[in-house]
This record gives sequence, structure tokens and C-alpha cells, in this order.
Amino acid sequence: MRRARPLLGTFVEIEANGLVDSALDRAIAHAFEAIERVHRLMSFHDPDSDISRLNRHAASAPVAVDPWTMKVLRKARKLYQATDGLFDCAVGHEAIERGLLPSLGLDQLERGTFAALECVSATAIRFSTRIAIDLGGIAKGFAVDRAVATLRAHGVRDALVNAGGDMRVMGETPQPVHIRCPDDERHLLRVGLLRNAAIATSAAGATVRKGSVQAAPAATFASDPEGAAYSVVAPTCLLADALTKVLVQLRDPHAACFGRFGAMAFVTASGEIKGRAV
Repeated sequence: MRRARPLLGTFVEIEANGLVDSALDRAIAHAFEAIERVHRLMSFHDPDSDISRLNRHAASAPVAVDPWTMKVLRKARKLYQATDGLFDCAVGHEAIERGLLPSLGLDQLERGTFAALECVSATAIRFSTRIAIDLGGIAKGFAVDRAVATLRAHGVRDALVNAGGDMRVMGETPQPVHIRCPDDERHLLRVGLLRNAAIATSAAGATVRKGSVQAAPAATFASDPEGAAYSVVAPTCLLADALTKVLVQLRDPHAACFGRFGAMAFVTASGEIKGRAV
């Protein structure tokens, strides 16, 4: 059974098998609810989201956040440290200046890094400087992971969730994965089979296919003169999503940071794959 909805700024496709139709319908509906919850909590654009409340108030006092938001922020901080700051969610100031994100009344922002984020308790966050964070480079992957976890909790054992190029496969059935080359969208390049793992791709015009869904742009301001597609395969979609942003900046699929997270990276350009594909 396959269902799709417009969510997270893209189309999210969920495919699940192995149960009667009524059970699959319920499981998929709950999986979409999990994705919607991630969006409500972590949207930069929603003034009531955890992220918006942090950006408004965390430089003045600790702000309580949902456990899901806390989990993503802790993962993002670990990635920031492990990549020597290449994965940095404190990009709100620059994104607002460039017109990529709305200001939402945020003023007197300071240029800073994710090192300014402090977990003052199990439920509260504080900023040491007036930064603005954006989880656009990691939250979509987390939403895919939550959808997969929800499907599993409802008895589904074989499933695929694809959110605009962030894709995770659950089960023992391998799924073929193709990259639509950014320099020639007529050409699909098969990169292998995915089983019980996730893949994400960052590149303007790139597409990860199990079906046809557009990949999300990288959450980085690095330019891409090569017109390449940057892909990461990882145990979770959160990791795959975040590490593609690191790969776009490093351009080196063999960098040590990928192995630290059990991930493989590869770059697709001019119909060729550089690095370790699936």
C-alpha cells in the first residue's frame, strides 16, 4: 500500500506491506501524524514551534522543549562537534540576511555557532549568545525516522518512507535506488540496493528515486560549481540528512567523519559515482 501527502515542504511517500489493508491504513495514518508533529515542533516558520520559541527567548532564559526536539538538538550538537563545526544549525542570522528565511521579528541577532547551545536540563535549552537556529538540515531526516518507528510499532515489517530525497527502507526486501543526475535530468544512475538503511541526497536539481521525489537543497551556503549530487547512506535518516550537508562542503566522500557514524558517502557527477555507493 502506498500513500503520499504534501508535508515538510515536499511530497512524503509512505509504502508499507505485510498486513491487511485496514491495519496498513491505520499504521500509515499514524506515521503521517508523527511527521506532522515533527513539523509543528521544529519549523522555523511557525511562531509557536519549539525552534521559534528558542530563537526568541533562549538567549535570555532557559526554554523547555519537547523530548523529540531535545533529541534532535542533542544529535545536532554531537554532529557539530564531530565535524569540527561543518554541520552547524546556527545559520538563522545569515539565512535571514540572505532572504532565505523570514525574520519573524527576530532582531539584534549575533553571528555565532551551535556551540552557543547549552542543555541546562533534560528538558530545557539556553543560548549563551543571541543566535538563531534552523533545523532544516536534520529535521526532515528525523521525521522519516519517526515515521518508520511508528510503522514498526504498528506491526509493519516492510516499509519505505521517502520525504523529498530523504529515504529510509525498513525490512529485508532490498529496494533499488537511483540518482537522477543533476547535470542531465534525463539520466538515471542506479547506485545499488538499500535494505534496513537510509539515504539522503543534497544537490540543486538532484533526485533520489524509489518513485520520483525531489531532493532537498543542502542546508549550507557552499556553492556547487561541479553540479554534483552529494549522497550519504547511514543507519538512520537523521544521520544521512545531516551528513549530506557536510559532504557538500568537504567534497570528499572518504572523510573520516562519515565512518564515525557508520555512514558511507558518494558523489554523483557526469554520470559517474565517486566514493562508496550502496
